[in-house]
Amino acid sequence: MPRPALRISPLRTAVRASSRELLGRLSPQTPVEVISPSEVRTPRLTLRPLVEADREAFLTLVSESRSHLTPWVPLNGAGESDEAYFDRQLARRRAGDETGEAWRRIGVLEDGSIIGAFNLNAITRGLSWHADAVWWVGRDFTRRGLATEGVRAMLRFALSDPPAGLGLHAVHAGVDPENTVCQRMVERLGFCEDPSQRSHLQVGSAWRMHDFFVKSAA
Repeated sequence: MPRPALRISPLRTAVRASSRELLGRLSPQTPVEVISPSEVRTPRLTLRPLVEADREAFLTLVSESRSHLTPWVPLNGAGESDEAYFDRQLARRRAGDETGEAWRRIGVLEDGSIIGAFNLNAITRGLSWHADAVWWVGRDFTRRGLATEGVRAMLRFALSDPPAGLGLHAVHAGVDPENTVCQRMVERLGFCEDPSQRSHLQVGSAWRMHDFFVKSAA
Protein backbone atom coordinates (compact mmCIF):
# COMPACT_ATOMS: atom_id res chain seq x y z
CA MET A 1 0.00 0.00 0.00
CA PRO A 2 1.25 3.52 -0.68
CA ARG A 3 2.20 5.50 2.38
CA PRO A 4 -0.23 8.23 3.38
CA ALA A 5 0.89 11.73 2.53
CA LEU A 6 2.74 13.49 5.34
CA ARG A 7 0.75 16.40 6.63
CA ILE A 8 2.46 19.26 8.45
CA SER A 9 0.20 21.32 10.64
CA PRO A 10 0.09 25.11 10.22
CA LEU A 11 1.30 25.41 13.84
CA ARG A 12 4.40 23.30 13.16
CA THR A 13 5.10 25.32 10.01
CA ALA A 14 4.82 28.54 12.01
CA VAL A 15 7.17 27.19 14.69
CA ARG A 16 9.75 26.24 12.06
CA ALA A 17 9.48 29.66 10.43
CA SER A 18 9.87 31.32 13.83
CA SER A 19 12.96 29.20 14.54
CA ARG A 20 14.53 30.17 11.21
CA GLU A 21 13.83 33.83 11.97
CA LEU A 22 15.43 33.51 15.41
CA LEU A 23 18.54 31.85 14.01
CA GLY A 24 18.77 34.61 11.44
CA ARG A 25 18.76 37.26 14.15
CA LEU A 26 21.48 35.44 16.09
CA SER A 27 23.67 34.77 13.07
CA PRO A 28 26.86 36.86 13.06
CA GLN A 29 27.87 38.96 10.10
CA THR A 30 31.07 36.89 9.96
CA PRO A 31 31.32 33.11 10.44
CA VAL A 32 31.85 31.68 13.92
CA GLU A 33 33.40 28.25 14.41
CA VAL A 34 32.99 26.47 17.74
CA ILE A 35 36.00 24.19 18.10
CA SER A 36 34.92 23.01 21.57
CA PRO A 37 33.19 24.57 24.58
CA SER A 38 36.57 26.09 25.42
CA GLU A 39 37.45 27.67 22.06
CA VAL A 40 35.60 29.78 19.50
CA ARG A 41 37.04 31.11 16.23
CA THR A 42 36.13 33.97 13.94
CA PRO A 43 37.88 35.01 10.69
CA ARG A 44 40.45 37.02 12.64
CA LEU A 45 40.27 35.83 16.24
CA THR A 46 40.42 32.80 18.47
CA LEU A 47 38.64 33.12 21.82
CA ARG A 48 40.46 30.70 24.10
CA PRO A 49 41.22 30.20 27.80
CA LEU A 50 43.94 32.22 29.50
CA VAL A 51 46.89 29.96 30.45
CA GLU A 52 50.06 30.41 32.47
CA ALA A 53 52.15 30.78 29.31
CA ASP A 54 50.22 33.98 28.51
CA ARG A 55 51.48 35.80 31.62
CA GLU A 56 54.11 38.06 30.03
CA ALA A 57 52.12 38.96 26.91
CA PHE A 58 48.89 39.53 28.85
CA LEU A 59 50.52 41.79 31.43
CA THR A 60 52.37 43.73 28.72
CA LEU A 61 49.04 44.38 27.01
CA VAL A 62 47.47 45.53 30.27
CA SER A 63 50.42 47.77 31.13
CA GLU A 64 50.47 49.42 27.70
CA SER A 65 46.69 49.89 27.75
CA ARG A 66 46.21 50.93 31.38
CA SER A 67 45.35 54.58 30.74
CA HIS A 68 43.01 53.48 27.94
CA LEU A 69 41.22 50.90 30.10
CA THR A 70 41.18 52.37 33.60
CA PRO A 71 38.20 54.73 33.11
CA TRP A 72 35.94 51.85 32.08
CA VAL A 73 37.35 48.49 33.20
CA PRO A 74 38.22 47.29 36.73
CA LEU A 75 41.83 46.08 36.62
CA ASN A 76 44.12 45.74 39.66
CA GLY A 77 42.46 45.72 43.06
CA ALA A 78 43.68 47.96 45.87
CA GLY A 79 47.36 47.23 46.47
CA GLU A 80 47.31 44.38 43.95
CA SER A 81 50.45 43.87 41.85
CA ASP A 82 50.29 43.04 38.16
CA GLU A 83 51.53 39.52 38.90
CA ALA A 84 48.77 39.04 41.48
CA TYR A 85 46.25 40.47 39.02
CA PHE A 86 47.23 37.84 36.43
CA ASP A 87 47.04 35.08 39.05
CA ARG A 88 43.52 36.22 39.94
CA GLN A 89 42.41 36.27 36.30
CA LEU A 90 43.85 32.80 35.74
CA ALA A 91 42.15 31.45 38.86
CA ARG A 92 38.81 32.98 37.86
CA ARG A 93 39.06 31.40 34.40
CA ARG A 94 39.80 27.98 35.87
CA ALA A 95 37.04 28.24 38.47
CA GLY A 96 34.53 29.35 35.85
CA ASP A 97 35.32 26.34 33.66
CA GLU A 98 35.13 23.94 36.60
CA THR A 99 31.83 25.21 38.01
CA GLY A 100 30.14 26.37 34.80
CA GLU A 101 29.48 29.73 36.46
CA ALA A 102 31.65 31.71 34.02
CA TRP A 103 33.14 31.49 30.53
CA ARG A 104 36.21 33.73 30.47
CA ARG A 105 38.36 33.92 27.34
CA ILE A 106 41.08 36.02 25.75
CA GLY A 107 41.03 37.10 22.12
CA VAL A 108 44.10 36.07 20.12
CA LEU A 109 45.09 37.00 16.56
CA GLU A 110 46.53 34.48 14.11
CA ASP A 111 50.06 35.72 14.91
CA GLY A 112 49.52 34.95 18.60
CA SER A 113 48.98 38.56 19.75
CA ILE A 114 46.55 38.88 22.65
CA ILE A 115 44.10 41.72 21.97
CA GLY A 116 41.87 41.64 25.06
CA ALA A 117 39.34 39.68 27.08
CA PHE A 118 35.79 38.46 26.42
CA ASN A 119 34.03 37.20 29.53
CA LEU A 120 30.64 35.79 30.50
CA ASN A 121 30.30 36.08 34.27
CA ALA A 122 27.64 35.07 36.80
CA ILE A 123 26.18 32.37 34.54
CA THR A 124 22.87 31.40 36.13
CA ARG A 125 20.74 28.40 35.19
CA GLY A 126 17.45 28.65 37.05
CA LEU A 127 14.04 29.69 35.76
CA SER A 128 16.01 31.81 33.31
CA TRP A 129 19.49 31.05 31.98
CA HIS A 130 21.55 34.21 31.67
CA ALA A 131 24.99 35.77 32.14
CA ASP A 132 26.73 39.12 32.46
CA ALA A 133 29.08 40.08 29.64
CA VAL A 134 32.29 42.06 30.18
CA TRP A 135 34.92 42.70 27.53
CA TRP A 136 37.87 44.93 26.76
CA VAL A 137 40.37 45.40 23.96
CA GLY A 138 43.90 46.79 24.30
CA ARG A 139 44.77 50.29 23.14
CA ASP A 140 46.57 49.24 19.96
CA PHE A 141 43.70 47.02 18.77
CA THR A 142 40.87 49.54 18.78
CA ARG A 143 39.12 50.98 15.69
CA ARG A 144 39.59 47.75 13.74
CA GLY A 145 36.26 46.06 14.47
CA LEU A 146 37.96 43.40 16.60
CA ALA A 147 35.94 44.11 19.73
CA THR A 148 32.68 43.85 17.77
CA GLU A 149 33.85 40.63 16.10
CA GLY A 150 34.82 39.08 19.41
CA VAL A 151 31.67 40.09 21.28
CA ARG A 152 29.45 38.94 18.42
CA ALA A 153 31.13 35.51 18.54
CA MET A 154 30.78 35.36 22.32
CA LEU A 155 27.06 36.19 22.07
CA ARG A 156 26.54 33.61 19.36
CA PHE A 157 28.19 30.98 21.55
CA ALA A 158 26.27 32.06 24.66
CA LEU A 159 22.82 32.02 23.04
CA SER A 160 23.19 28.92 20.85
CA ASP A 161 21.93 25.54 22.05
CA PRO A 162 24.49 22.95 23.25
CA PRO A 163 26.79 21.54 22.02
CA ALA A 164 27.34 24.58 19.77
CA GLY A 165 26.84 26.97 22.68
CA LEU A 166 25.79 27.49 26.28
CA GLY A 167 22.05 27.61 25.66
CA LEU A 168 21.51 30.85 27.58
CA HIS A 169 18.30 32.83 27.22
CA ALA A 170 19.84 36.27 27.66
CA VAL A 171 23.13 38.11 28.10
CA HIS A 172 23.31 41.38 30.06
CA ALA A 173 25.89 44.15 29.78
CA GLY A 174 26.45 47.22 31.94
CA VAL A 175 27.77 50.26 30.07
CA ASP A 176 28.94 53.58 31.49
CA PRO A 177 26.80 56.32 29.87
CA GLU A 178 29.97 58.30 29.19
CA ASN A 179 31.49 55.41 27.23
CA THR A 180 29.88 56.42 23.95
CA VAL A 181 31.97 53.97 21.89
CA CYS A 182 30.62 51.03 23.89
CA GLN A 183 27.10 52.47 23.84
CA ARG A 184 27.13 52.50 20.04
CA MET A 185 28.65 49.02 19.95
CA VAL A 186 25.95 47.34 22.06
CA GLU A 187 23.26 48.97 19.93
CA ARG A 188 24.99 47.71 16.78
CA LEU A 189 25.09 44.20 18.23
CA GLY A 190 21.35 44.18 18.89
CA PHE A 191 21.28 44.76 22.65
CA CYS A 192 18.16 46.46 23.99
CA GLU A 193 18.33 48.92 26.89
CA ASP A 194 16.65 47.90 30.13
CA PRO A 195 15.98 51.14 32.08
CA SER A 196 14.79 49.21 35.15
CA GLN A 197 18.27 47.74 35.68
CA ARG A 198 20.32 50.96 35.89
CA SER A 199 22.80 50.54 38.73
CA HIS A 200 26.22 51.45 40.13
CA LEU A 201 29.18 49.20 39.29
CA GLN A 202 32.63 49.44 40.82
CA VAL A 203 35.46 50.51 38.51
CA GLY A 204 38.73 50.69 40.40
CA SER A 205 38.07 52.55 43.65
CA ALA A 206 35.01 54.40 42.28
CA TRP A 207 31.38 53.42 41.91
CA ARG A 208 29.94 54.58 38.60
CA MET A 209 26.36 54.53 37.37
CA HIS A 210 25.88 52.16 34.42
CA ASP A 211 23.07 51.63 31.94
CA PHE A 212 22.08 48.00 31.40
CA PHE A 213 21.43 46.33 28.09
CA VAL A 214 20.18 42.84 27.28
CA LYS A 215 20.61 40.58 24.26
CA SER A 216 17.98 37.82 24.21
CA ALA A 217 17.71 34.57 22.33
CA ALA A 218 14.04 35.26 21.64
